[in-house]
Amino acid sequence: MAEIPTDPETIHVFAVDLTMPEASALVEDGAALSRALGDVDVEPDRAAALDTRALGDLGLANYLNEGEGIASESLQADATKLSAVKGPIIILRPRAVSKPLRPQEPLRHLGSYRLDRGTPPGMPLRAASAESSVSGVPPTAPSRDTRDRRASGTVAIAAIVVALLVAFLVWWVAS
Repeated sequence: MAEIPTDPETIHVFAVDLTMPEASALVEDGAALSRALGDVDVEPDRAAALDTRALGDLGLANYLNEGEGIASESLQADATKLSAVKGPIIILRPRAVSKPLRPQEPLRHLGSYRLDRGTPPGMPLRAASAESSVSGVPPTAPSRDTRDRRASGTVAIAAIVVALLVAFLVWWVAS
């Protein structure tokens, strides 16, 4: 079989000519999966077996798009082939392998797809509305008068708490 290149942002999808329990066992047995992929090291928690019949009307192409994050444009060329798959598949998620793959029986390569990471973050957007209030006047620091009222309120609450504490102590000593 031909060698399949890989990179850290690629998902590989394989049809498996086994029953679902056997496909799950293949994924769980890292050595067996490694042999089936051409003796490459496989990161076990990045490989998964899935029965496409369980996807129902969603279909494999839609699952790969919505569930695995592959751009729908990347899947368009293989949509018919992916929709025809009925049965177990193995998905190798990004960074599951680091060397090229040479899949052997019982694996059949369906496709390799790059993740859709979206657009990279750019420069922070600056807008006039972020710099001022709705009225267009820049916000100002609270006035000294507002700070004095806030401090007075804090002192008043502290005085009430102290008075209640003294009243409680007098009542407790008197009883």
